[in-house]
Amino acid sequence: MKRRMIAALTAAALSALALTGVGQPAWASNTASNTASHPSNQAVGATFYVNNQAGSDCSDTGSATEAQPWCTFTPINAHGAFAPGDRILLARDATWNQQMNLSGTGTSAHGISVSAYGNGSNPKISRNGSVDDRGIKLVDGDYWSFSHLEVSNAASGILAYYDTTGHNGLSFTDIYVHDIKGVIYYADNGTGPELASALADNVRNSSGIQITGEHSTFSSSDYFIRGVRMDDISGEHNLDTIGIDMLDPGEQVTSDIGDSGGAGANMVQNVVIDHLASHDDDWQCDEALRLFTVKHAVIMNSQLNNEGACHNAGGTTAVILGHLEDVSIVNSIFGNVLNTGSNDEDALDFEIFNKNVRAQDSLFENTAGSAMSFLRLGGRPGDYSTNNESSSNVMINNGVAQGFGPILVLNQVGADSPITGAIKDNINVNTNFLYDQGNGFAGFSTTNNQTLSNGSGDVFFSAADFSGTQGLNGWSYQSLNGKKYVDLVYDAAGKKWTPPTRSVPAISQFDQSPDDSAEHWVARAWTAPSTGTVSLRGRILKSDNAAGGNGVLARITKNGKQIWPAAGTQAIAAGDEYTGVSYVLDNVSVDAGDVIRFETNSGGHGNASYDQASWTPSVSYTTRVGRAYNWAFNGGHEAGWAVYDATSSTAVGTDPNALNLTATGNDPRMQTTSPLHLDATSAKTVTVRMSNATSSTTGRIYFTTTSSTGASESKAVGFAVKPNSGYTTYTIDMSANPLWAGEVNWLRVDPIDTTGQTNIDSIVVSGTGPLFVNRVLDGSFEDPSADFYTYRPAGVWQFLGNSGVQRNHSAFSGTQGAANGQQTAFIEGTSSVKQTLNLSSGTHTVTFAVDQRTNSGGAEALDFSVDGVKINTSAFSPPAGGGYETFTTPSFTTTAGLHTIQFTGTNDGYNTAFLDLVAIQ
Repeated sequence: MKRRMIAALTAAALSALALTGVGQPAWASNTASNTASHPSNQAVGATFYVNNQAGSDCSDTGSATEAQPWCTFTPINAHGAFAPGDRILLARDATWNQQMNLSGTGTSAHGISVSAYGNGSNPKISRNGSVDDRGIKLVDGDYWSFSHLEVSNAASGILAYYDTTGHNGLSFTDIYVHDIKGVIYYADNGTGPELASALADNVRNSSGIQITGEHSTFSSSDYFIRGVRMDDISGEHNLDTIGIDMLDPGEQVTSDIGDSGGAGANMVQNVVIDHLASHDDDWQCDEALRLFTVKHAVIMNSQLNNEGACHNAGGTTAVILGHLEDVSIVNSIFGNVLNTGSNDEDALDFEIFNKNVRAQDSLFENTAGSAMSFLRLGGRPGDYSTNNESSSNVMINNGVAQGFGPILVLNQVGADSPITGAIKDNINVNTNFLYDQGNGFAGFSTTNNQTLSNGSGDVFFSAADFSGTQGLNGWSYQSLNGKKYVDLVYDAAGKKWTPPTRSVPAISQFDQSPDDSAEHWVARAWTAPSTGTVSLRGRILKSDNAAGGNGVLARITKNGKQIWPAAGTQAIAAGDEYTGVSYVLDNVSVDAGDVIRFETNSGGHGNASYDQASWTPSVSYTTRVGRAYNWAFNGGHEAGWAVYDATSSTAVGTDPNALNLTATGNDPRMQTTSPLHLDATSAKTVTVRMSNATSSTTGRIYFTTTSSTGASESKAVGFAVKPNSGYTTYTIDMSANPLWAGEVNWLRVDPIDTTGQTNIDSIVVSGTGPLFVNRVLDGSFEDPSADFYTYRPAGVWQFLGNSGVQRNHSAFSGTQGAANGQQTAFIEGTSSVKQTLNLSSGTHTVTFAVDQRTNSGGAEALDFSVDGVKINTSAFSPPAGGGYETFTTPSFTTTAGLHTIQFTGTNDGYNTAFLDLVAIQ
């Protein structure tokens, strides 16, 4: 089952970070779910209504009441400092082309707010698109909140500017920013001299919501603004949707900011970015989210898609991170950073001066560069990248366009001062995992990272799979009613699953809200489509960020039996709104039809108020019975197929998880380009999932075999196609054709028989028994992934004694690289590695590459045997000075069926050879 990236981005659910002093302040208690026409009444302060629409009876010299509002922002700008409890309310459906200038100091009990009133769409501030334009500018404000606004066509949307220290309280809720552009690197369009207005406001890059300012000398205990919260922020077609950066021009590479003795992470403190939905930020494409000079922060329940969608010579990224300390990015989705010929092209850029920055329990998918890059570049004195982390993330098809893996390290400073951190429990679907661009991963702890070769269709990330249809993408949404699970009903307006007449329990894209009843559980349920073993990842935490609630209980069950925690239930305390609890469950066996439920309830209190929990569980098949090939076409790539009489596209707006084909003739077709080595007796089923935007009603699959090599109509099976249909799954029994026999080596799929559009989501070959014939599996030893070197890992190869898998540029291999990919097998002394193959009757040979380990130990040579019988007469000895040599075994004859090949070391003692590129002829 294939995930679908959500086109209309939303975001919800919280992060897993223990923050000091970060919480939802009383003055900003309106959360993203609060859509009231205007804030609730306050005991103190004045209310100023603004409405320029016809019939409003507005006057800029009037009383600013709802009956006689102000027309423009002119009296607001002339007002001076606003007082605690003051409210500025803009009329819904109204639009202004004017900058609003604000100042004033609220209190934690009585904040100052700018919001909306009346009915209709949120009020709009739409400027002229000038590099000097701002939407709203707040100077040195305390306890200000902004909600239910749309800001566009300015160089800076809502700008909070601070040039004095010690301010507190800043909140943004339900803000839509778009077409915010014009200034990059302080200059008009990035060219010419720095702009006076950009320097005055310290606007480095145009941003929809922006926190910046001007600083002088300050101590390491000072801060400019503390307690910043952004909820339900959406943005598109900006340079940056959100930008936080207090650095002056030229200070990005400075280690001592303002003589504080630090890199400036203390400037902005206690920041929460929740429910950020940003996509298609396609002006200059430097980044979509700029997070600099921040200490104690969390980005959660957010989705960034199609960022970095244009060329930038300096590099593109979805998120750039710098001058940070104690920051978590969690329970979020990052997808489709495009290949534009730029540098980087990653999702998270750990750029400079980062300490304790964590990427956790998120999905990274289809980035041209790495999912995340940890950098320490030259020319930056004092730079550090210390104790950063990537954990329990799902990574699919990252780094393919640039030839990287999903995690990249580049340390130009030197191996003697390593980048440090932890890389653990990640799920990777890619050829590579770790990619060293300079001075290695020696400073990282790497544990339990799994690289899967079975395709992205075997990975289920609940937030990306979320839909309004029960059972779609494998997920259902249920509540326990007494002793029975019942399906919830989808609320399309609220984009959540609830009972027909109640608001709780509820399940949305990122969140679960429990029932009021302590006996009832709400469950996000996954149904196994086939038999195999799965790995489960996730983190559960409170996500409403209110100073209330009683906490929740959580558990995971399989077919009603609890599998986590081991005993009791897991409590998520009322005050545990940022830390949460994570789990890592590997080797969970499932049969087709088994149901795994991720469940919460109200914690025994019988009160669901303020007890929403963030939970984005993922399920990944590590083994799956009966799957020979699974082409998932991630990133719109052809995945080893050749396309004829049609064109494929990865342009913005096409489905990023499918092969987007436009047939230019009446015979569109796609065919495999390398031998499949399928055993026709076992591999009988081809499944095609595709959409069809044409009138075609016919599809067809052609094949060739070892004994019948030419393509012809006699070797084809047709199938009926639904015309003008969305994604539909077609299952074709290839054994219906009697020529489907022996060894199948080529497939051709004709999805339609006319011109027009069809998208191929996946093609799967499946069956029972040994599906391959005459094929060595994992001949380059890339699966499973090694943490530099791993003795006796589990996989299709069996490692005996002191043998295993090692990775390039580890302490084990030194400067020696693999013959292919990133990994090799290693064999020490008289240890061995073996694999059982399904072979046809006849004569075979095996080719392989061997290198001598050169940085430790003595010379090693290998013997080769089949079914325990040595085939070679003299040992295969690699060059003494290092370098791979390719060998071919003497021929050997087998009957049809299962046979075991084995490589064994011949020199006892501490002697090691590297083995790679094993193939059978």
